[in-house]
Amino acid sequence: MSTLTMNPKKVEPIVYIRNIIPEKYIEEIKEVSTRVIVEPWQHGAPEPEPTADLLECNIVLTAGFRDTLHILEKAPNIKWVQSTSVGIDKMLHPLVQNHEVVITNTKGCTSIPIAEHTIAMISSLARSVPTLVRKQERKEWGDIPVIDLMNATVGIIGYGEIGYEIATRCKALGMRVLGCKRNPQKQNRENDPADLIVGMDDVDQVLSQSDFVVLALPATQETIHSFHKERFEQFKKGSYFINVGRGNTIVEEDLVEYLQNGHIAGAALDVFEVEPLPADHPFWTMDNVIVSPHNAYWSPKTIDRYMELFIQNLQLFSEGKPLLNVVNKQMGY
Repeated sequence: MSTLTMNPKKVEPIVYIRNIIPEKYIEEIKEVSTRVIVEPWQHGAPEPEPTADLLECNIVLTAGFRDTLHILEKAPNIKWVQSTSVGIDKMLHPLVQNHEVVITNTKGCTSIPIAEHTIAMISSLARSVPTLVRKQERKEWGDIPVIDLMNATVGIIGYGEIGYEIATRCKALGMRVLGCKRNPQKQNRENDPADLIVGMDDVDQVLSQSDFVVLALPATQETIHSFHKERFEQFKKGSYFINVGRGNTIVEEDLVEYLQNGHIAGAALDVFEVEPLPADHPFWTMDNVIVSPHNAYWSPKTIDRYMELFIQNLQLFSEGKPLLNVVNKQMGY
């Protein structure tokens, strides 16, 4: 986890909470904070206007995937924002990037559920589960195509903490793992499960060798729409595609084309350019596509992991110590 050194003196935390969180965690936050203001932003609802006086607040707890942080104009003393999402896409604009405010995210808190979801999708595609379900609905009996995972190759594009957890599970299934990341020299662990880790310049080579391609990229200026027709052409013919990163990293109409022509045999997609996925989108009705509603990150323990991290950071902030999971606002992660 990345860190940032705060002013090495004790700070009185005054927290503004924009998330719906269990009461027990609010009570824990109050044990560390001088004052806690809770104004929940309901999921799917328009952004509410703050009704409380935020002049003294120095901490905000909110979701970076939807909050633009324009409330900074009403809260001039905010020093730190804890995002309850790993992605902080909505916050990445000049007002925030040029502001001294520090942003931390929940990197690492969702790695295990996303990895477990990815393994479920890889296994489902390998055993043609979508076809099985549709045949069951029609009461049809007959053979279906399947492939072995043993000795199959998985290419993980965006090989960070999530990629590490995916790789660990893939190796347990006997798969060959190729990782692709921006800084391949920076290893996640001493004994990394990946058989090979390369830079993003070698992404096409990874794609051409992979029976399964897992996309776990953040949304940055370099990655948005980076998976397009020319990139899909580099996929090994008959391979499978899983996206658990960001929906806007792919050009969806190009993926539809390559799924329809059979170059890509199937896909499991958890993230999309527009969410919720529009009812008329082709992905809904394609026999070789599994759609999940951006819930790969979720488990019954997700909120606990979020709050444990936030309360740990809150204690560090109050003591003027380095925070965990500091985001580079220019890079976006």
